[in-house]
Amino acid sequence: MRGFRNKGRMTWPSAAVLLACSILPVAAQPGSSIAITGATVIDVATGAHRPGVNVLIQGNTLAALGPSIRIPRTATRVNGKGKFLIPGLWDMHSHHQGTGAGATDLFVAKGVVGTRDMGADAEFIFPLRNRIRSEELLGPEIAVSGPMLDDAPAGFPYRRATKNADEAKIAVHDLKKLGVDFIKVHDHTPRVVFFAIAKEAPTVGLTFSGHVPGAVTVEEAADSGMRSIEHLANYRVFGDCGKGETAETFDLSPCARLFDKLAARGVWQTPTLEFFQTLPAVFTGTPLDHAEYASDSLRKLTRDNVELSNLDEKTLERFRQANIVTLRAVQELHAHGNRFLAGCDGQVPGFCLHEELRWFTKAGLSPLEALQTATINPARFLGRETSQGTIEAGKMADVLLLDADPLKDIRNTTQIAAVVINGKLLDRATIDRIIASHRRPAR
Repeated sequence: MRGFRNKGRMTWPSAAVLLACSILPVAAQPGSSIAITGATVIDVATGAHRPGVNVLIQGNTLAALGPSIRIPRTATRVNGKGKFLIPGLWDMHSHHQGTGAGATDLFVAKGVVGTRDMGADAEFIFPLRNRIRSEELLGPEIAVSGPMLDDAPAGFPYRRATKNADEAKIAVHDLKKLGVDFIKVHDHTPRVVFFAIAKEAPTVGLTFSGHVPGAVTVEEAADSGMRSIEHLANYRVFGDCGKGETAETFDLSPCARLFDKLAARGVWQTPTLEFFQTLPAVFTGTPLDHAEYASDSLRKLTRDNVELSNLDEKTLERFRQANIVTLRAVQELHAHGNRFLAGCDGQVPGFCLHEELRWFTKAGLSPLEALQTATINPARFLGRETSQGTIEAGKMADVLLLDADPLKDIRNTTQIAAVVINGKLLDRATIDRIIASHRRPAR
């Protein structure tokens, strides 16, 4: 692992490369409808509560909402009285190849209806996306980057070696033909490749996101048109501008200009808080949170990274110190108008997203603001505000019915009574069966 050093500043570590099927009946008969009755609908844009609402779902659409809408006699009824309805959640930093093709239903059982896959081999991710689209597999919608474009050493997973501007241009066009939704860059993307991607991607209608490469400054990334920065650029979003030797003395005030620029340029932040906050413990032998639900592929990937990184205690302590500052940095970034996306990286599918929302509140966001990072913010980021992100007539029928109000306590997002994804109902019994099918002894 590689840190950076700057005189008079704390030395932050670089991020570790941790990217780490059961199909159960979930749908009513074709052409049937679902009615959720008497629920409190939460407007995730404003925080308003609308009690006593009936919601009619026909096909994959929220057909009608209101206290006295007509409900067909053939509709499958779900009693929402005393419960709270929110949009389905999105995990905006996932790696399905790391978590495993067999884990897609676990995302859905935990309320995750969509993911942004931040790096996978083309021969893995496109067939997986197609199997979900064709309903062969139960799983979330996947926004796909395909392989990352960089020049990492041999053995780094999910990559297409890209060494110069000509190769970058060819790669962008090749990935577009494959059907990617965006381009992903990483730590080892050469400077010339990064700026070639920034120039070429818009010509084919693609954006680019990812790590800020070591050869590029965060400010240059903001000016380049980069759509989102992951992991706070391995702490560099605040580490390159702040000053201090310890978390307690670290001064974020010199970062005001950069924070303002990131907001003005519309660069979204996906800080992956749960990933970083738990990383030191995982690298000292503590299992992943909810490890009993981790797939074999995720367990192996985690073990391999721990063994290959071989971090000493001094480096781990730098992580711990950086993680303390991270929570303050998120709060400051938010105060400067920056927008956030919830994402997990190499963590247990579904479970981790709820932990991520909890970390956002620990960083000073309100429960509503935390909930927005996984609902309306992904819709805005993806340009889908007219079809996703809030519960309104005409939008996609991807919703969660909760037993408790998440705006009183963000942990209530885990209290899932039912999930509707693409117009298909998972009741509590179905959810429990899916989750139980993934449980195995932690090791």
